[in-house]
Amino acid sequence: MKIRPEQLSSTLANQLDSLYFVFGPELLLIEQSLTQIKTTAKEQGFDDKVSFEVDGNFQWDQIVAEISAVSLFSPKRIIECRLKTGKIGVKGSKALTEIASSLPSDILLIISTGKLDMNQQKSKWFKTLEQNGGVIQHWEVQSDHLVGWIANHMAALGLEANPEVAQSIAFCTEGNLLASMQEIQKLQMAYPDGKIDAQAYQAQINQQSKYTIYGLIDAALLGDGNQVLKIYETLRDDSAMPIQLSNSLYREINSIIGMSIELQQVKQVDTVLQSHRVWNKRKPIIASVLKRHPYQRLQKLLLSLGRIDRSIKGMDNLMVHDELRMLLLTLAGKNQWAQ
Repeated sequence: MKIRPEQLSSTLANQLDSLYFVFGPELLLIEQSLTQIKTTAKEQGFDDKVSFEVDGNFQWDQIVAEISAVSLFSPKRIIECRLKTGKIGVKGSKALTEIASSLPSDILLIISTGKLDMNQQKSKWFKTLEQNGGVIQHWEVQSDHLVGWIANHMAALGLEANPEVAQSIAFCTEGNLLASMQEIQKLQMAYPDGKIDAQAYQAQINQQSKYTIYGLIDAALLGDGNQVLKIYETLRDDSAMPIQLSNSLYREINSIIGMSIELQQVKQVDTVLQSHRVWNKRKPIIASVLKRHPYQRLQKLLLSLGRIDRSIKGMDNLMVHDELRMLLLTLAGKNQWAQ
């Protein structure tokens, strides 16, 4: 049975099924649904839990053995399986189909994974899960719905409705739901009465955003080489920075390349920005880089990022910090390669 995420609470209040499958691209949304299910299960006496991380080498007989075992702690048990991908192979498909079809009443099986393609959703194992339990699919929160999502979660935590604050969080977290939720929780701690000093908060978050990886990337996109160097030096000592910066740059440049290709046909920057749902505050930033860099140069930057990523993983021998700084300056148009 398919269950819409917003219906999960009422469905659980009426009945707890023996099997739930939660999937989608947004980890935070999946975790929220899993928490709801496990909380309801605990209230109904499911006090014992065993978890499995399922990859391509997983031995499915472990789950069969766990189902057959008698618990010393609780007659009702949760077995949680987190699939690393939806590609579980022939053996996995057969095993999961058999397990889902014959669950005893004292077992609650909870399965979760990331995004599944349509072929995976048409597979026999998926259909078996759908027939024998509840299937909850989450979708990405699109940029034009993100402000509303943030505002709803602010209200749920007792914070007053403030569209400007919600917009600021959405802009600064770049659509990262986990980061957005963390900002909302910070607000709850800072303003326990729910009344937000919007002016003070926006000044604070704008200042913070300048010295993050996102602020660094925006400085490069705007062509501000001095700000790039200043922020880069403040972040350099963070051991996690290279991989985070490399990943964020790859997503950003790859997205801009798509806009650049479209711009060659449409010829109107505003039209392209609108079709790609670019935030209003970011439109001048993206427009700047689209005017400054042709498609070929952006593609070359993306290839350079690929080699930087291999070097981070020890598969190449570039000086990662130097190469990242040079790439950012190139993106800003401040070295010979970008001229």
